[in-house]
Amino acid sequence: MHPRTDLALLAESLAHLSKTPYFNRAIEKHTHALVEVIRHALTVSPPYDEEILRSFADKVWTCHRYLQGSTTKEAPYEIEYCMRHAISDWLTDPCLVTTALTDEKDFHLKPGDPWDFVAKTMDRYPGSLPKEKLIFIGVPRIYKHMPLFCAALYHELGHFVDLARNVTDVTFLTHPVNGASDRVQELIQNHRREHFADLFAACYVGSGIIDSLDAINPLAEHSPTHPATKTRIDVIRGFLAGEEFDELTMYQNALNKFGMPPLEKRYSVPAIEASFNDIRPHNLTDAAELHGIMAAGWSYLGKIKSGGGPKWTVGGNQLDVIRIVNDLTEKSIRNASIRHLWEEASK
Repeated sequence: MHPRTDLALLAESLAHLSKTPYFNRAIEKHTHALVEVIRHALTVSPPYDEEILRSFADKVWTCHRYLQGSTTKEAPYEIEYCMRHAISDWLTDPCLVTTALTDEKDFHLKPGDPWDFVAKTMDRYPGSLPKEKLIFIGVPRIYKHMPLFCAALYHELGHFVDLARNVTDVTFLTHPVNGASDRVQELIQNHRREHFADLFAACYVGSGIIDSLDAINPLAEHSPTHPATKTRIDVIRGFLAGEEFDELTMYQNALNKFGMPPLEKRYSVPAIEASFNDIRPHNLTDAAELHGIMAAGWSYLGKIKSGGGPKWTVGGNQLDVIRIVNDLTEKSIRNASIRHLWEEASK
């Protein structure tokens, strides 16, 4: 379609979305701002170059997908809540998390840059632009109420931080691979990025990232893009056991060069057994337990699988049991978020 037609249709849809009751009013602000910039782009004289409008339309399409996803009742609010806490540990700029449900087995976390593009290429826009950076999260639709399966998003956040600051690229300055072909260099870079993201996730969900890897593809072999699952799990286990090893030191040195936090434990595993055995949500006391419930939930599922679960799991349908444990995890996170909102409102 012609970019002007697309932008007009997108403005119409965004204006409709802006009338939807939002849980997060900051999302509404971004939606209104996009509509105003689109109106400017379609009416300004002299007009912007068509290629500028086409590029802008592409960015608005992407924003529309995630903003729309954040307005539906399907949005996995609990996962967003956990990710916002983790993101704030690493990004000093204000951020707004929006989520789209995917129809593939696709977890992702990436930046959205409509405001940077507008500021640089549509310099005749007279209005003010939102200061928050948009972060787009993708969650498989069938996992929208399965927070334990979404522990993989912490791995994706590791990639996000890595690429935003070029952490693994810097490791080639301190730990070069001399004499290697371009193909081998690329393989090593890919593997370093995966190990960094695994270690990053382990900082938040502990052994939960091992359980996630084991569930996704336990027998995956070494490939040009990923280390073998066994190798990845061995590295994570070493980190969780408090071992010092060259690869960990390499990442810590790179993070230190950027003045970034080290890779370290940021979770506390809550004792969920009594609550979950009684089919009740657990009262999470702080952000460390918010992340740590991922490891606790996976461990609880493992105990059930090995035959050591509570009476309500005996003879039950496996999928129903998995749903109940995830539901209890989801409600535990939701209750923690509600308490946090009440505490903030009372200050």
